[in-house]
Amino acid sequence: MRILMINSNRHKHPWPVMPFGLGCVAAAVERAGHATRLLDLCFSEQPEADIRAAVKRFLPDVIAVSVRNIDNSAGFNTEFLLDDVRDRVIGPCRQMFSGPVVIGGPAVGVNGPELLAYLDVDMGIRGDGEMAVVELLRRLETRTPLAGMPGLIRREGGRIVEDNEPMRVPNLDELAMDRVYDHVDVAAYRRYGSPLQVQTKRGCALSCSYCTYNRIEGRRWRLRDPKKVADDIERTVERTGVRHVEFTDSTFNYPLDHCKAVLRAIIARKLNLRLRTMGLNPGAMDEELVELMYAAGFREVDLGAESLCDTTLRGLGKRFSKTDVLNAIALLRRRKIAMKLFLLMGGPGETPATARETLDAANAAMDPMDLVCLGIGLRIYKGTPIADRMTARHSVSRADGFLRPVTFEPDGWSLTELKALVKREAWNRPNYYMYDEDDVTPLPAQRLATWLTKNFAPDQPAWRQFILMRRVRKALGIAALKRIAYGLKNRYSAPVGSQQQVRPADWAADHSAGSVRA
Repeated sequence: MRILMINSNRHKHPWPVMPFGLGCVAAAVERAGHATRLLDLCFSEQPEADIRAAVKRFLPDVIAVSVRNIDNSAGFNTEFLLDDVRDRVIGPCRQMFSGPVVIGGPAVGVNGPELLAYLDVDMGIRGDGEMAVVELLRRLETRTPLAGMPGLIRREGGRIVEDNEPMRVPNLDELAMDRVYDHVDVAAYRRYGSPLQVQTKRGCALSCSYCTYNRIEGRRWRLRDPKKVADDIERTVERTGVRHVEFTDSTFNYPLDHCKAVLRAIIARKLNLRLRTMGLNPGAMDEELVELMYAAGFREVDLGAESLCDTTLRGLGKRFSKTDVLNAIALLRRRKIAMKLFLLMGGPGETPATARETLDAANAAMDPMDLVCLGIGLRIYKGTPIADRMTARHSVSRADGFLRPVTFEPDGWSLTELKALVKREAWNRPNYYMYDEDDVTPLPAQRLATWLTKNFAPDQPAWRQFILMRRVRKALGIAALKRIAYGLKNRYSAPVGSQQQVRPADWAADHSAGSVRA
């Protein structure tokens, strides 16, 4: 069969992300003998026209659309992204194509039935897509009934008729992960410094109160053979010429022994890589790990601390402590590995005192040239522990399964008050990056920062350009002027987020609103 696979993700912040998951599915489908075309709309200025052209040229039997994000995951000033997918991707597909349209991707793993209704499509793949899409194509080609197919969500007559458990890939080493980028224009992403993506595992056995990873990938780790990971990296680097690689595991260093084995396998290949990871967990770090990371090629990491207060960490469901976070920061600083420290302010148990403790500890522990990334408020997603607790406690369920943005708000104070506290701190800290407002860097500026870093500071992460620009603005007095303007504006109008604020007493009566308290 002929399958047109579409990357619908056009959200480009903090940088454009290569469609790794869709590439995995494309590689599996092609290996099964089907003609495959991947249409990447990330940089498309006219997605409708690009879809029409692709359908006319390729003449697909099936269209598969990957939906990566429901929104930008910000608890404050949440940007809902599905209207763009519905109107500019799914709509043109249905206008140009009368055959089956199926959706998949992380968003479907979180809100599959709700997405089918919202986007007005009849089929979705939940969880791993490689085996499931191949099986779907087999059934469509042989006209085998679809009923009961693992991983398939089906809608008939405007209602969900089945929502089956995912078809998990039991042995990830059997996937063609060295062919992931065969259908991706890697050069287009490299202009913005986007790295290649690699997985060493899927699933997550942790239970953070707000996280969707174990809903999307499963509640146990499925580990890849470390040597196979190194093999695939080596082949991918040879094919693409790109040595900048990011590990996209939910938690890169859990389990710790497996992570170390992966690093040793990479070191043995002497590949001269520039590595990073988005999922470094402070609860599984020691000196040996950091030394192995440095030897393998790590020069920057994202440290997912979320808080530097034990009370807040417990509310977030973390298995590590403030001491663990400070130890992790110290180990990385000692090895001069650049850090982005991620903090999630406003979780269960957060108070002005706990927020102040986190900010003070971060200021003391972090190098001024390392980035402190701050999110305000928890965006509540379906199937997360916090969503389940809210639903059980208030004896209600959201009709849309939390598809529309809903933000948790801690007792005793509002997110607007928390935002103001953090904002005041950020005026004095050039290395503070506020996710809900600082992630709007224009693409030309991203390209310029990437070019400057590549040519003048190749060993430095591109995000350090952000800190330098903030320092310049502070020295020129521009930051002070912005601070005055911000103060005058909010003197007469209280800052508001994108969600309505709802108090506990209101929850049972109006649970369609956007912000809730425990």
